[in-house]
Amino acid sequence: MPLEFTQHGQFVVLITDDIDTTHSLLKQGHCCVVLAEEYKEILNLIKTTHLDLILLNFTENSTELFRHLKSTDCINNKTTVIAVINPAEDIQKEHILAMGFDDCFIRPLTKDQFNKLIGLQQKPISAADYIQAVLNKTKNNRHLTLTIFNKLFDELPLQITCIKDALENKQYTLAKEITHKLNGSASFCGLIDIQKPANALENCLINKNYELINPSFLGLQQCVLNLTSHKKSIQASLKQN
Repeated sequence: MPLEFTQHGQFVVLITDDIDTTHSLLKQGHCCVVLAEEYKEILNLIKTTHLDLILLNFTENSTELFRHLKSTDCINNKTTVIAVINPAEDIQKEHILAMGFDDCFIRPLTKDQFNKLIGLQQKPISAADYIQAVLNKTKNNRHLTLTIFNKLFDELPLQITCIKDALENKQYTLAKEITHKLNGSASFCGLIDIQKPANALENCLINKNYELINPSFLGLQQCVLNLTSHKKSIQASLKQN
C-alpha cells in the first residue's frame, strides 16, 4: 500500500538508515521524510509510493534493492538514488557510482547537507534549462530545437487533456497509450523532469496500480505546466541569433 500521509506536491524522501543518525532530519517541514530500515518495508515503499529522492543505506541488500529500483516496471526507476556509506567504506565510492547510483555520501548526513541536497533536487527548471536539454539532443541546431519546442507546446497540453479524460472515464488502455507517446517524446527531447512522472504514470497503468494513478497524473500535469509557462521565453530566445 502507498503512503497515505503524503500530500500532492510534497517532496517525498526515503531514507533507509538507522534512526540514530537521521532522526534530526525527520522534522523537516518543507518535505516528507520517510524512514525505513527493514528490507521488506523498503521494498514495499519503492514499489508502491512515488518518491522524489532515495538515500539508500549501502548494505548487503543494497544491490538487490537497487535492481528492483531500476527495473522497468518500478514507478521509481527514474528517481535519484544516493548511496550512504560509512567513512571506512569510502574506497567503495567508485564501485558504487559504477553500479548506477547517482551519488554517494558519507554518514552521518548533516542537516545542512540534507537541505542543500533537497534544494538542488527541488530547484525549478528554467527556460534556459529546457533549451539546453533539447539543444544537447539536436547538436546545438537552434532552428530544429525551436521546431521541436513548438511541436511540444502544441502536443503536450492536448495529451494531458486526453489522458485526464481517459482516466476520468476509466479508459486505462487509452490513457496508457497516450502516456506512452508523451513519455517517448520527453525521453527523445531529454526532458527528464517530464519523463520521470510520465514513466511513473505509465508504469502505474501497466501494473494496474490504481491507487497511484491520480497522484502520478497530477505530478505529470504540473511538470507539463511548468514547461509551457516558459513558452514565450523559450521561443524568443531561440529566435535570436
